[in-house]
Amino acid sequence: MNVKRLLLHLGVASIAMSFLISCTKTDDTPEPAKVSYNKDIKAIFVANCTPCHLAGGANPNKWDDYATAKSKIINILDRTQRTPGTTGFMPRNGTAQLPAATIALLKQWQADGLLEN
Repeated sequence: MNVKRLLLHLGVASIAMSFLISCTKTDDTPEPAKVSYNKDIKAIFVANCTPCHLAGGANPNKWDDYATAKSKIINILDRTQRTPGTTGFMPRNGTAQLPAATIALLKQWQADGLLEN
């Protein structure tokens, strides 16, 4: 009688384990696309940093050049988040900061690893 009970318990345990294993949750949520310079960031610089920081502009830091923009992102974020009218605020002659969504995109580019493409 004990052997039958043991086999019954083993069978139930086996079925329960099979059920639990088949019910493991998988995360099918797609990973959000990473921000890249060419896809997302360069257009921000072209729209907001013209003419000084683009080819032909007076400033030697050219944000339409990926390597330069990448190497200066900390400075770019610092200066675009300063209070308008304070020393070093960018965009120069601007009366307001870039929109919060634009600054958030620059920060996300940095967090995503400053990808080019």
